[in-house]
Amino acid sequence: MSLLLFLLLLCGDICCSLPSEEANRGAHEDETRPAGDAEYFDYIVVGGGTAGIPLAFTLAEDDKHVLLIERGGRREENVESLTFGGWGPGLRNPDLAQEIRTLDKLVTHVGTVLSGGTAISGGQQIAEVAEYFHFLEDEFGASFDPHLVNESYSWIFQQTSQPMGFNDPYSSAARRAQEVVGFTPVTDASQFLAAGSFITFSLFENDGDELSPDRKRFAADVLLNGTLADPPGVPSGLKVMLRKTVLRVDFDTSGERPRATCVAYVDSPGPPESIDSRANAGLSKKGRLGKHGDIQRACIKPGGMIYLSAGAILTPTLLMNSGIGPAEVVGNIKGVELVKDIPAVGQNLQDRIATTLLVFLDRKIPAGELNVTLGSTTGFQVTGADCPTDFGIGDVSLDCTYVNSEEGSGFKAIDLFLATRVVLPTALRTAPETDFLVSIVAECYDNQDSILCAPLKPVFECFRKVVGFFTFPPVTKSRGSVTVNEGGEPIVFGNFFSDEEGIDISSAVTGLRTTIRMVGSGEFDGILQERGPLSCPAFIFNKLLDMLIVATRPLSDISFTDEATLPSLTAFLEAMQKGSPEETAGSQQAQDMLYAHFLHRRRQDVMARETEGQGASPWLGGESAVATWLRQQLEMAKAEASSHAMALAPERAGLHDEACESDPQGDVCVSAQLEAARRFAVLPPLPTDVADADGLEEIVKTAGTTAYHWAGSAAMGSVVDSRFRVEGIDSLSVCDASVLPQVTRVNIQATLMMLGRYAGLLQRRDRT
Repeated sequence: MSLLLFLLLLCGDICCSLPSEEANRGAHEDETRPAGDAEYFDYIVVGGGTAGIPLAFTLAEDDKHVLLIERGGRREENVESLTFGGWGPGLRNPDLAQEIRTLDKLVTHVGTVLSGGTAISGGQQIAEVAEYFHFLEDEFGASFDPHLVNESYSWIFQQTSQPMGFNDPYSSAARRAQEVVGFTPVTDASQFLAAGSFITFSLFENDGDELSPDRKRFAADVLLNGTLADPPGVPSGLKVMLRKTVLRVDFDTSGERPRATCVAYVDSPGPPESIDSRANAGLSKKGRLGKHGDIQRACIKPGGMIYLSAGAILTPTLLMNSGIGPAEVVGNIKGVELVKDIPAVGQNLQDRIATTLLVFLDRKIPAGELNVTLGSTTGFQVTGADCPTDFGIGDVSLDCTYVNSEEGSGFKAIDLFLATRVVLPTALRTAPETDFLVSIVAECYDNQDSILCAPLKPVFECFRKVVGFFTFPPVTKSRGSVTVNEGGEPIVFGNFFSDEEGIDISSAVTGLRTTIRMVGSGEFDGILQERGPLSCPAFIFNKLLDMLIVATRPLSDISFTDEATLPSLTAFLEAMQKGSPEETAGSQQAQDMLYAHFLHRRRQDVMARETEGQGASPWLGGESAVATWLRQQLEMAKAEASSHAMALAPERAGLHDEACESDPQGDVCVSAQLEAARRFAVLPPLPTDVADADGLEEIVKTAGTTAYHWAGSAAMGSVVDSRFRVEGIDSLSVCDASVLPQVTRVNIQATLMMLGRYAGLLQRRDRT
């Protein structure tokens, strides 16, 4: 089945809509229905996600016939997308999320369901302020109507967003820690980005102090309920078509300007496969594509408009597969003719690396207790020496920048690790040894009653204790790209930390240093686990390394069976209890043998994939770079904190420390906080010299992951105008993260939802 058949319609922080290899070879009359058989609409919106849903709904409110076409199904079919507890697990469900591996070897995802990225995201809703939109106009010529922007934000927040709750004592400690390191506390929850430390709005239901993982997610599809419509309800002219994958846009090229006429689509064949940019670029091995089914068409009436809401990665891919983009790229796609040469399509792609510090609550978390929060308190401020009072987005430099601080607790960190491979160095995330470890952990996590998985139970208990801090460069300067190969398949290059001045990496290090200071502020004493040989990071690294060593060691005396399922731990223990004392005494040996057997079987699976040409590099197991890195991290995690760090109790490093009271940002206070943080068990482990910028830079570059804030690849000012219309093309517009020439300073989600409403209102106003 063609990988490209899976790539449509999603919208969230990213949406998707892609053509297949067969379609790119040209449409034959026997496989494409004539336009006369197509249904006609005033508007067609490709992508039922973050921007696409509010856009389609708004257009239909004007008594227009609107088609919203989505490659996936409804959220209700997948429980992970319905509640807060599904954040993390949803990324592992291909019915909800499609994995994308970039040329940088990072793993990101796009939504594959109605609601797009809002069905799988962490839910934070932070609206940008007027300064951001003024910057877009001054710098890129992208003009926005401020009244319409605020009206659109209000429409979104009223239907989808509520303040996040507090998980005490952790959340209050995090708020105080932000204050200690310089974030001025803001009393009330804020829908808009605020300077200081503020309570964030979220897509998740506020259930007071309960903080249940079962509280509802208000994803973009709730906008289809029409709560604020007049009259309330779904507009009669709105048609939502599910499980249909758009392959391309068709054009009438007989006039002076190409005019979009129809979209060609097929039935979505099932969950999408992973997109491997390195394979698509010919840098690693892969199998060949299959074929798609019958192509159908939906068309627009004269004066109508086709909107692409397929996201910053897949909208430019769809444009190029439709003949719009850099001439040299389009000309290389089999079967595609150039419609319009727009060199900027796919350029200016941007996201940022989010650096994550995982710490561990110093108590056992009962099975029924899982208080989930994300963004209980968010910090945002200007930092640097002698920053101007009118400091703005365009003023970010090595000397003055923004710093942000985000946090969460109770989330399913193990699922986020399995989905993104975060913490592991980026260069090792696609190694066969990493594939092996991830497959073992995933299988055991889903089968925790298995005797084979008993050795991993403490690992899962550790991950239940995780709370996390997140930081990223708010104003990213580096730019990547999206292009396609000759089969029309996407190649994604984040090109992180590539700006010539080094502002991005400097900003990221500033954010990480601020986060470490928070950990060492004294506010988490008695709350977080301290480092040492029995700490969670030490145990996790030790167990991962042990799995590689056992899987590499020859097992000539073990007879491999055909048993493919994991035996029940309960059944195994019952069998041992029924046996003789000698048999019971040997139960541990039997368990060890089964465990080793299990690991070798999974290693053979990885090696088989390599033999079949699917692997990126050969298996080296216990002698691999992955094993070497695990040994290094294990030694760092096991090391006891220095006597100096242990001596830094709250009264030495916290608010009451004399040096911090007199000069909270002074060298003495900052150094004390950084050193005090080394008392705690942190993943990734902190370097010996936490004040060393090079050591922090290494953590940022190797342990981070994408923030899922992809934007800019069909930007206003270079690809589309301020009314979202593609330059030089009639009846074709783009409305998603692609159009933002500069990503928002914090979470992009609320602004993307706003864009959908805004573009719809703008179009309705233009037609009156």
